[in-house]
Amino acid sequence: MFLSFRSKIFAIAITLIGLFVLIATLAAHHTLRSWTQSRIESDLLQRARLVDASIDPSADINAHVLRLSEASQTRITLIAADGQVLADSHLEADEAIEDHANRPEVIAATTSGFGRARRHSESLGTDLLYVAIPASRNGFDGVVRLSVPLSEVDQVLDRLRTLALIGALIALGIAIFLSGIATRLMSSTLQNLLIHAREATELPDNAPRAGAEPRVREAANSRSVRQLTEALERSVGSLARERDRFSAVLDGMAEGVVATDAHLTLTLVNRAARALLGLEGDPHGRDLADLLPAAPLEQLIGGARSARGASAEFQLTAPLPRTILARAAWPKHGPGLILVLHDVTELRRLETVRRDFVANVSHELRTPVAVIQAHSETLLSGALDDPKAAQNFTRGIHRNAERLTHLIADLLDIARLEADQAQVAPRHLSARKAARDAIDALHAPDDASISLEIADELHVLADPRALDQVLINLLDNALKYLPEPGPIIVRAHTPAGSDHVRFEVIDQGPGIDPRHHQRLFERFYRVDKGRATHMGGTGLGLSIVKHLISAQGGQVGYEPNLPHGSIFWFTLPAAPPATSAAR
Repeated sequence: MFLSFRSKIFAIAITLIGLFVLIATLAAHHTLRSWTQSRIESDLLQRARLVDASIDPSADINAHVLRLSEASQTRITLIAADGQVLADSHLEADEAIEDHANRPEVIAATTSGFGRARRHSESLGTDLLYVAIPASRNGFDGVVRLSVPLSEVDQVLDRLRTLALIGALIALGIAIFLSGIATRLMSSTLQNLLIHAREATELPDNAPRAGAEPRVREAANSRSVRQLTEALERSVGSLARERDRFSAVLDGMAEGVVATDAHLTLTLVNRAARALLGLEGDPHGRDLADLLPAAPLEQLIGGARSARGASAEFQLTAPLPRTILARAAWPKHGPGLILVLHDVTELRRLETVRRDFVANVSHELRTPVAVIQAHSETLLSGALDDPKAAQNFTRGIHRNAERLTHLIADLLDIARLEADQAQVAPRHLSARKAARDAIDALHAPDDASISLEIADELHVLADPRALDQVLINLLDNALKYLPEPGPIIVRAHTPAGSDHVRFEVIDQGPGIDPRHHQRLFERFYRVDKGRATHMGGTGLGLSIVKHLISAQGGQVGYEPNLPHGSIFWFTLPAAPPATSAAR
């Protein structure tokens, strides 16, 4: 059976009141019993001293003890120093009495001057309270012992206990009545508070609130509860908005944010940090040491505990190879470490590219400039007087000046393409005609054999100038690297299921070692640097090809032409059939 909220409060109150009354009654009974026994002992002690003062060994001791016992309503016993009972007010003079030297109260009286004990008297058949003192007056040397039966005391205590129990029951009844009233009032107030608290936690901020019971709403304390509930709602709403705003800011950050407790256990990880660290599921409770390399983590912790903070850069291999720059702080009053993680992989790659680019440009410029400088110095030194030598040096200066011009032009093209400033205007072109125009503009040697395998009806969407430059660069490379005149094929077709036209420039040259394939389209990358320099190349041609094709929505690549030779290919969007047919 389930009790109502009010019944539970009432039951708890009754239980507590009952326990309190029971404990109070027991404590009062114990205190009263101790006090009563103490008063009796004190009274017996005073009477024992009076008996001691009135003993006359020359008189009839038994008669004297009997008179004193009747006057004081106590049992009086005179005990000699050796333990023999000389007189007892409750026994006949000729009765045999056992030796009392070993009685506790007698031993205590002879050793400390006062003895008391409570025990059952076999001779009288009742519990007695004994008080004994040493007696040494009027020539008597022994112990005076007085005792009273405790049955009378117990009867008094029983009556007092009965009265206390009646009083406790009356107090308990009154307490139950008052507790019922208080419980009713308190439960009404608490129910009202629970109603409003439930509304505050379960309903939206703008939802109408359910009304409480009429008598609850009319109570004076209901207004206070309502005000408290409204203040709680405002506080909870404000905290919820701040929490949502904080979560949105954290999840919207490009940087990863990680917070830990004092034991470096994760307590907060935003979305970017989960992606950087490859965390799946709920990361809370994981150890930070399992996610970061040991050396940079120690550096971050050591620096973060100081006032200056710390930063460290390290490599992660999973889920992807990344370079991470971490900045750490340990707030003075904070619970643990706070890390901000920056993914600097692309930044470091660009820095490497920039360094390589500067080094390559410097190298490419240095050679022709050095040749021009050397030839001009030679001419100035007197070679002008030798017409044949002067002509050779002048041609060398002209050749290297042209090389510088081509290099600068290619650098400008690369810069423009990488900055997305290339002006490409794709239009419908005949693939065969575009290839033929590029061959004608190439001015290939007479012994060069370049053939086309392109259907007349094949059309592409491409910028004419860009396509022409791409084909010329690829054909020029094929001609340069052929060890001897050989066939070169320009092929174009539309692969099955594709909406792009694939162009291929095929030669039967020496081919390219597989270790160079992935870097062929990088700036200044050369398979054979010595041969490329001798042929006057800038090392930028294939990089320009890649950027021009990418700007038109295509792709570029390389394949070996087995058993020997190379295939450079690129794709461009195919022209719609209707437009192609119309053209």
